[in-house]
Amino acid sequence: MRSATRMTLILLIAAAGCGGSSTAPGSGNVNTGNNNPPPQNGQGSTSDAITVDNNYFDPSSTTVPVGTKVTWTWNACGSDGYGGQTCVSHGIMFDDGAQVPAQQQGTWTRTFSAAGTYKYHCSVHGASMSGSITVQ
Repeated sequence: MRSATRMTLILLIAAAGCGGSSTAPGSGNVNTGNNNPPPQNGQGSTSDAITVDNNYFDPSSTTVPVGTKVTWTWNACGSDGYGGQTCVSHGIMFDDGAQVPAQQQGTWTRTFSAAGTYKYHCSVHGASMSGSITVQ
């Protein structure tokens, strides 16, 4: 009888691990188990603040003047749907070689002193999570 109880407990734990909830991108919560597309508000942006969320940058592209200091803020922790918290690490790799180590929370800034387009992607998730800064 003990093995039946143990097996039931294992099955309940396994089933709980398979479930989950998701929230809309931009809500500040992790999209558990989803690869939702980035929010549309990143199109045509002139923001100097970028959020690193679960599987997207917001805005994904922006245009700033020469000399602008752009700040990336990690927001990759959120509810796991079970009263706990899940965090996802993301790093940033620029095509020009600049890189930021993978992290779950915090900020990082870069000042863009020359005109051009600076493309970057997540060093953990690759090209499926990418962005660009156009400096004019």
